[in-house]
Amino acid sequence: MTGEARIHHWVPQCYLKGFAKSHSKKAQLNVIDISARKSFIANPRNIASARDFNRISVKGFAANQIEENYAVFEGKLARALQWMWVQRQLGKANDFNLLLNLIALLAVRNPRMRENVRDFHERVIKKMMHMTVDSEQMYESTFNRAAKDGYVASDSKIDYFQMKDFIGSEKYSIAMSTSGHVERELKLIDTVLPLLGRRHWMLMRASPDSGGFITSDHPVCLIWSEQRKRSLFDSPGFGLKGTEVVFPVSHDLAVVGTFEMQLGEIDITLDQVALVNGIIVAHAERQVYSRDDKFFYTLADRSVHRGADLLRNFTRLSKKY
Repeated sequence: MTGEARIHHWVPQCYLKGFAKSHSKKAQLNVIDISARKSFIANPRNIASARDFNRISVKGFAANQIEENYAVFEGKLARALQWMWVQRQLGKANDFNLLLNLIALLAVRNPRMRENVRDFHERVIKKMMHMTVDSEQMYESTFNRAAKDGYVASDSKIDYFQMKDFIGSEKYSIAMSTSGHVERELKLIDTVLPLLGRRHWMLMRASPDSGGFITSDHPVCLIWSEQRKRSLFDSPGFGLKGTEVVFPVSHDLAVVGTFEMQLGEIDITLDQVALVNGIIVAHAERQVYSRDDKFFYTLADRSVHRGADLLRNFTRLSKKY
């Protein structure tokens, strides 16, 4: 279709504008690209996006159906966020529900998650392929069954030894369709959202001299409430007690949700804002977004630093919050 959107944001523009000096169409953000080790100024429409990120190929649905549905949600979200930014409060139940939907969406829909899923599937499939060529008899049986079920043409068979060499070389990768990613994300939202709703949420307001909150291309930060020695497979989960979900709402506001504390609001100091920003930086995939480079953040040793020093100090940041 002519004129349909092809550049899709995994972090909505209406949300990113909350970290700019202006919330208008001409909003500008300070972008610190940790991967490229550079900083620059950009409009929200030019960041946290990719071509056809939500484009699907499913019979009976338009290719941009999901993107258009997200646009409807973001229209409602924009109005709720605007009220929160002006009033410096979380708002009524409907507005807060939209915020929780945003957190759930950002938690499951991002390039990092997609690559993790693709990599997992690739490792599983490659192991299965190695098993398939473990013997010529196994290969023959597997191929014949696939041909019978209509997955491959019966005349497309490759010599067993050629296939064994190809699979053994592992000079190939396994891709996942965007439709598959989108389907998985929609199902995950249904899992994560109720867990977010069961948490108690605290609104944190940044003091005027704190430099404000920042955000990133992966702004949902799931952390343990208390740090202690844990095993390799001991990761925080959205349904686990003793965990916190930290999420920046705007330059002035952030929320933290736990299963233990009570709902409320609090004004926090520069040092506390810096601690939140340190967590956000540590969870960023590639880029950090802010009003300017005058924000504060902490390193793993809890020392406080200015945003202008982030690229120089990034190697000292810890991912183990």
